[in-house]
Amino acid sequence: MAPTTVGILEDEAPQAELLTGWLQEAGYAVFHCVSGDNFLARVADGQADILILDWHLPGDAGIDILERVRRSLHFGGPVLFATAKDSEQDIVRGLTTGADDYLVKPLRRAELLARVAALWRRSAQPGASTVALGPVELDLGNRRVRVNGEDVSLTPTEFDLAVCVFSNAGKLLSREFLLREVWGVSAQLDTRTVDMHMSRLRKLLKIGPNMGYCIKTIYRHGYRLEAL
Repeated sequence: MAPTTVGILEDEAPQAELLTGWLQEAGYAVFHCVSGDNFLARVADGQADILILDWHLPGDAGIDILERVRRSLHFGGPVLFATAKDSEQDIVRGLTTGADDYLVKPLRRAELLARVAALWRRSAQPGASTVALGPVELDLGNRRVRVNGEDVSLTPTEFDLAVCVFSNAGKLLSREFLLREVWGVSAQLDTRTVDMHMSRLRKLLKIGPNMGYCIKTIYRHGYRLEAL
């Protein structure tokens, strides 16, 4: 079986060498690009399973590359931002643009490898069943979602969140529960991460009165998928 390939977009050579070394020691195949155009070409050729992006780059910013990866190339694999930008606004923008996780530099080896492994584990989980509710159909085996018969593009994390919510319709799901089930972590991520992804999921799946269901926010407790 071919090793999982991680594509790195990073313009600082020492940081790129560090990441490459860590990942190769953990058994991953790695390619590294400095140029956004070269990186996009390799992603378009299907050379990467997981992407790690820096924000500050020569030419297009990492956030712009991320948007092209998701919207133009329709890359469905996990994407991790690893950057020095640490403001809440930047983190929100990264996650809502399509990143599945966000790490602030300086990076720590064990944490990075754990995050990458968790992202890949969630995206590669096998299955053959379907979760369906109203016009929403989640194909777990192929990791596809359809609304009213039309395909909707979700990131791996958005898909996992949708599966968790729709598989637990009618149940109150705390933010802490969702962090454990979807992200595989507890206190390491701010619970606002859940809120940001839930807001985006509502929009992508058009959850509302026309669907017959809503994702209700329960103040200080979490979320519940309810029939209207």
